[in-house]
Amino acid sequence: MKLMFAFEGIMAYFVISSSSSAIPLTNRMREGADNIFTDTSSVAITMSFFAFFCLALSALISGYKLSLQPYL
Repeated sequence: MKLMFAFEGIMAYFVISSSSSAIPLTNRMREGADNIFTDTSSVAITMSFFAFFCLALSALISGYKLSLQPYL
């Protein structure tokens, strides 16, 4: 259970850091031309933020369940 909690936290960090690094590049590409690649890139960034919030919520729930264990 502890390993799953740590894994969820690490994955949430990776997801948010990858999307935050893609935002400036997408904005710079949109200055030159607004095409299908920049549209799909911004959709991918949005879905990455959604995945981060889902993973963060899952990590919070796992942490709460872990804190309720009697052997801690």
